[in-house]
Amino acid sequence: MKEHYYVALDIGSTSVKAVVGEKFHDGVNVIGTGQTFTDGISRGMIKDFELARNAIKDTIKKAKISSGIEIDEVFLKMPITGTEFGTGEEELRFGGNSTEITGEHIEELLETIREREMHNDKEVITVFPNYFRVDDLHEVADPKEMMATQSLSVNAGIILINRSLLMNAVKCVEDSGLTVLDVYSDAVNYQHVLSESEVELGGAVIDIGADLTQFGYYERGALKFAGSLPVGGSHITNDLSEAFNTPFEVAEKVKHQYGHAFFDLASDEDIVRLPQRDGEPDVEVTPKDLADIIELRLEEMLLDVFAELQAAGITRVSGGFIVTGGTVNLLGVKELLQDLVSEKIRIHIPKQMGARKPEYASAISTISSGIMFDELLEYVTIDNYETEPGEAVGETPAEDSGSFFTGLFNKRKENNARQLEEENNQYSYDGESAETPQNDEEYSDYAYEDDRPDEPVTRSDEETKRPDKPKDYRGYMKKLFKNLFE
Repeated sequence: MKEHYYVALDIGSTSVKAVVGEKFHDGVNVIGTGQTFTDGISRGMIKDFELARNAIKDTIKKAKISSGIEIDEVFLKMPITGTEFGTGEEELRFGGNSTEITGEHIEELLETIREREMHNDKEVITVFPNYFRVDDLHEVADPKEMMATQSLSVNAGIILINRSLLMNAVKCVEDSGLTVLDVYSDAVNYQHVLSESEVELGGAVIDIGADLTQFGYYERGALKFAGSLPVGGSHITNDLSEAFNTPFEVAEKVKHQYGHAFFDLASDEDIVRLPQRDGEPDVEVTPKDLADIIELRLEEMLLDVFAELQAAGITRVSGGFIVTGGTVNLLGVKELLQDLVSEKIRIHIPKQMGARKPEYASAISTISSGIMFDELLEYVTIDNYETEPGEAVGETPAEDSGSFFTGLFNKRKENNARQLEEENNQYSYDGESAETPQNDEEYSDYAYEDDRPDEPVTRSDEETKRPDKPKDYRGYMKKLFKNLFE
């Protein structure tokens, strides 16, 4: 029996991460991970090709060892930086003929929108359906196997990214000996961090990385707004380094060991000795001293996120704020957020064995996006991490359209068609297909527990410096946003 594995490659703020996973009931089962820190990338963008390429190779090697799987194809995750969003509609007419809707019809609709929305300097990396309409009668999320006589139409979200940014990222990955099967924006991936009720009522995801904070707002099952700010956990570390005249590496270590994001809950009893950059004698500080600096920066980032949401007309987040990313490993993040807004706060930490760290949330969500589109377009039908035989989809129209992304799309489709053909041969015994065992046991791939350790939230759009704002101004801003999201 041939397993169907997904490998997500996350070129993050300061490290490259890879997650190997497989479909398991309604979730993702992680079977291996890899991570390599590097100076070759910054805020998800390639800064030094050689360093980034070496980091990718090293990460994939670690993922191979931990999973026991040979890896040569990946789904690439792209940051929200340099991204534009739009919507589009397309319709297929059936002329009165009764037609059973298949993945090929859905694919044709989405690809038509993709090709129509191409720009000279922007590439459409994802076209995702908001809803389908069958015979213009009712809206559905997935119309496959339904019958239509007149038409099938789709209302879809469109995500465009700077073409140079995409080409450089893909080139770096493929120069590392890998094939990029598809590319997904974090704007699409973050929906998999939310529960069904959160994405329906209106939930905001805030992902705080080392150098980049990204956020997305989802309501009624669809993406409504997304953005990013070039600030993150490393800015907190830099503030600590400057405030206490200690080396950056020391500040980073102390932040993780003794740092707290909420001043009121930080300890003032422990003593931390910090070496000085100028050779002066060590200084002694308490976790409460550290928290004073950490809270100031983190609060500033959160206020910037709230300001972005307000500017987009989002003044109520009924589904609550869901915070993830490496920076939320800090204690006190949940308490700080609860002090700022009235909505529900949840710290998201993946529950999968081997990946129970918030920094893996984006990569795991990329796998979820890959599974979602594979099943929507009928590339594969997966249950309990076993691949069943299925029909290969038809040719993608306009292969010579000139789109850089079309080449990636076609490679992925050809790969899936080849794999399905191999599986058909493997499943076929004397002209009969072997049945895949069914399992009705439910499995949840993500945890939504309120008793998780405090974790941080953050976000900022521009490289922000520590403000010299008086304390009463911060109090005013906190009251403002408290009222805003009540």
